[in-house]
Amino acid sequence: MRYKHIAAGVITVSLMSLVVTGTAEAKRRCGPTYEQDSAGSLGTPFTLKSKHDDDGPVGSFVVGEEFEIHTNVAGQTWSITFADNGKVFFTGDDVSTTTGIREQHPTANQPGVTQHMTADAVNHTTGETIHGFLDVLPVPGCGG
Repeated sequence: MRYKHIAAGVITVSLMSLVVTGTAEAKRRCGPTYEQDSAGSLGTPFTLKSKHDDDGPVGSFVVGEEFEIHTNVAGQTWSITFADNGKVFFTGDDVSTTTGIREQHPTANQPGVTQHMTADAVNHTTGETIHGFLDVLPVPGCGG
């Protein structure tokens, strides 16, 4: 009789962990990742990615933006600005390393609205400009 209780407990704990894990994974998958690979005004390549995510405050839905400038020149200062439908939600200066620059920031999700995400950068050393943009479509059932 004792072994039946132990076996039942092990099965219950296993099923609970499957439910919790499955729920967490399903919640993280929230629509496609949008991506733009292009180059700045002087040819420096960049990648802009954006997608819905559930890692906002208390698990709220946000639209995250990830911006990489693939420069192999260290020590250059770039001013970077992120905007969502024209509203700036991040601005700052970043100094490049030999592996480039990477900035990642979220903004509030706007349910039912296509969010026009932009990333702009200006290199203080060379004057090069970068303008990246993506349209992130609403995702029903994922905060959109």
